[in-house]
Amino acid sequence: MEQEVKKNFSWKKTGIIAGVVVVAILAVWIFALPPYKANLARKRSAEVKTALEALKQNVDDYWKTNNGAGGFEVATALKEAKISAKVLDRWDFVIAWKPTDIYTGEMMNKLNDLNQSNYVYVAPYKMIMAVATAKNPVGEGVKMWFTGDDNQYHGFGLDNQVEPDWSRIFPNP
Repeated sequence: MEQEVKKNFSWKKTGIIAGVVVVAILAVWIFALPPYKANLARKRSAEVKTALEALKQNVDDYWKTNNGAGGFEVATALKEAKISAKVLDRWDFVIAWKPTDIYTGEMMNKLNDLNQSNYVYVAPYKMIMAVATAKNPVGEGVKMWFTGDDNQYHGFGLDNQVEPDWSRIFPNP
């Protein structure tokens, strides 16, 4: 004789288990997701800042070697700076050069103010900028930039600035 084992199905037990699962998922969503997203944003910000630093160094080296920006190509500089294909796919890079008269004037002003023989550096560019492409998970149009005049990085993940001061970059559009 076979004995049939009856399993008691209980809606109450099922409801409790479902409730525990929902609470566990909510707890993960509330407590684990924000730190994960913040960490991911820090990594993405550091990634593009490293690329900007490498491009800036390449620009400075080119300027010193060639005594100007003649013949400079951003695409070549990005390759020479060894910026990864992933970063190049997610970010577009642009350089806003200073006009020669502004650069020369700034250099002369610094040389006139020099009391001793120090190395004088004036950035040949107003800004080097990275702009997120449509393929970037941070959102298309997000920006990070380096300003040559104040020698600082701004934008995504660094400060609250979303856009540069365009009137400083292009005073006479």
